[in-house]
Amino acid sequence: MVKGEINDPDLNPVSYAHIVVKSRNEGWVGDYYGKFRIEVFPGDTLFISAVSFHHVAILIPDVLNSPDYFISVLMQKDTVNLKELIVRPWPATYQQLKKEFMEIEIDDPLANLDLHLPSPEEMRNLAYSQGGIVMPGPFSMLYDQFSKEARSKRIYAELMKKEKAGKRYNKTLVSRITGLKNDDEINKFMEFCALQIKFILESTDYELYAAIKDCYSEFCKTGAGTTPPGE
Repeated sequence: MVKGEINDPDLNPVSYAHIVVKSRNEGWVGDYYGKFRIEVFPGDTLFISAVSFHHVAILIPDVLNSPDYFISVLMQKDTVNLKELIVRPWPATYQQLKKEFMEIEIDDPLANLDLHLPSPEEMRNLAYSQGGIVMPGPFSMLYDQFSKEARSKRIYAELMKKEKAGKRYNKTLVSRITGLKNDDEINKFMEFCALQIKFILESTDYELYAAIKDCYSEFCKTGAGTTPPGE
């Protein structure tokens, strides 16, 4: 029976360290206070490990004068080097956010993948050489799907949709329809009434205003707003 305790150089307990006898593929876990109690054979080697500490190997003597054997383990701290992290302030405006987002350089997992795709210029030349318009085929579809330029265009198109939606569904319109004046209340309502961008862009003014009024009625039922105007 081996009893022991595991501490760091400052004599603080190392909690939940792993104790393993690799020769027999057996293992145990110490407690919160760094103490453990295990049954092993004389001559066994204990491998002790813990996160942020160097491993320790303890040899149990072949000859013991007592069935109980106590060991005190001192684990040295291990320095783990983390990858550099750059923290940037949140952009002050949506326009600044959009600009910085479009300027971010990211590793493209498909950058080194050669699909042997023709460029847009080659596709145009091919169309002219054949005296007609080329319908989108497998190559152009693959180009649109995987090229970095195409992905950037799709991201930009989504941002432009959001910007257009923001011109239709905004704080000024919400305040005029609901009567809300406080910015915090308007923000809470717009979070509650998260209309789909597709609906905002394609709906008529009447449909949009009606949807906002319906949302506000539900918003008031939650106790977050006052009775809607005209009700």
